[in-house]
Order: sequence, then C-alpha cells, then structure tokens
Amino acid sequence: LLTLVCRAQEKAGQHLGSFVVLSGGNHSSLGEQLDPSEPPPTPDFCRGYFDVMGQWDPPFNCSSGEFIFCCGTCGFRFCCKFKKTRLDQSTCTNYETPLWMNTGKPPSRIDDPLHDPTRDKTNLIVYIICGVVAVMVLVGIFTKLGLEKAHRPQREHMS
Repeated sequence: LLTLVCRAQEKAGQHLGSFVVLSGGNHSSLGEQLDPSEPPPTPDFCRGYFDVMGQWDPPFNCSSGEFIFCCGTCGFRFCCKFKKTRLDQSTCTNYETPLWMNTGKPPSRIDDPLHDPTRDKTNLIVYIICGVVAVMVLVGIFTKLGLEKAHRPQREHMS
C-alpha cells in the first residue's frame, strides 16, 4: 500500500481506492508565507536571564533548522519557528539578580527583655509527660513478669 501511495504522489489528484492523493502541497504553517523578494530571516539570540527560581539561564542562539526565533516568556525561553510568536526581549526585566535573592547578612538578633528562658516551662511539661509514660511502661513490664513467675509450677531444689 505504501508503494502505491508513493507512486501515486507523482500524479496530482490521482484516486487510490477511497483515498485522493495530492502532491505538491504547501508546507507553510499557520498561514505564514515567505516573500521571495525578502531575504531569509536571521537567527535570533535569546539573552541570558534569571528564571522564576532565581537560576541563571545562559544566553543561546536559535539556529537549529526552522527554529530560529526566540519565543516563550520572560521567565522561560525557547526557540520556535513562527515570527509572530517571537518574544520581545526588551520588555523583560529579569536580567539582574532578583531582589529576593539578595538576602545579604541576616538581621541582628534583638533580645526580647520580656522573654526569660529560665521561666520557660514548655520543656518541663514534655519531660514530665515522658517520665510518666516511661514509669507506666516499667510498671506494666514488672507486673507481667511477676504474674508469669507466680503462675509457674514450683520446682523442688535437689542437692
């Protein structure tokens, strides 16, 4: 069947069973027509930028086959083949380190005069609860051992 289709493409409009085979199709996409008097477009250069995570993405050329335009958003760029989806890089502002990444030195610690660590009872409560639980577990273990020993048959000691 593939051989018949390939041979049929040599003749435009030939019927092949229930298929009509057309040849010489237009390979333009989305209605973009290239004017033969216009020189072919030059590949774009995507500038380096900081993405939304604050990671620096280096600059790159768009010169891979049909993908010659720098497209996408200011925070995510890629190469595409349609001029009308081209990104206007001059409107982007993410070429400098984001302000939220400039943490610098942490602020100095201000001691709160109202907070007295010696009067903090939070840890004491945790210690009391853990101690009570530990005592209850030990009481349970010794009770079980005592009951098991009491129910064992007595052995006579032979000398």
